[in-house]
Order: sequence, then C-alpha cells, then structure tokens
Amino acid sequence: MGAIRQRQCEQFATLVKNNGGPPRLIASGELDIASAAAFGLELADLIDERGPDVVVDVSFLTFCDARGLAAFVEADQAARRRGGRITLTGVRPQMAKILRITGLDRTFARSAP
Repeated sequence: MGAIRQRQCEQFATLVKNNGGPPRLIASGELDIASAAAFGLELADLIDERGPDVVVDVSFLTFCDARGLAAFVEADQAARRRGGRITLTGVRPQMAKILRITGLDRTFARSAP
C-alpha cells in the first residue's frame, strides 16, 4: 500500500494510501475546529481526484468535535452527489458513541479495520 500524500498540522495529520480500491485516508490526532477545514478539503480533493468512494480510517483519532463531524457530513454529501459514499473504519467506542448519539451511525457505512 503506497502512500499517495501526507499532510500534517500541529495536532492533526492525514495519510492517503492507495490499496487498489477506493482511496484510504488515515486520520490521526485531534479533528476539531482548528483542523476540520483542512480535513474537509482533503476529503473533497480525494473525491474529485479519485472518485466518490473514500474509506476513512479513524482508529488513530484521539478527539473529534462537532466541526470534525460536520466535515465528515459535508464530504459524505459531496460523495453521494457523485454516486459514492464515505466509509468509516477503525471506529473506536468513543467515536461510535458520538456517531450513535448524533444519529450519524445511520449515515456512514462502517467496515472492519
């Protein structure tokens, strides 16, 4: 699995890998108001460049606030307009709880890591 690109800011980083299927974006650190805009742009770029299906590995996220969730929702809406979707993988219990409380567990496809 070769890395396509990697981006990093103070508390958050992404790594995009190509595994022969949909691109896999690995998100790590804190996805919050400070990093959500850049994260959203990264997802939008992937959807534009590689097609509407994107797998996001969230197993390395240590925090996700409402703005981070909004970035996921906006990206999923963009992907669905093009016939695809965002799939989350590596969802840990804390993130699963947030998704369940907000009702977003019904929005995002989830796959095993």
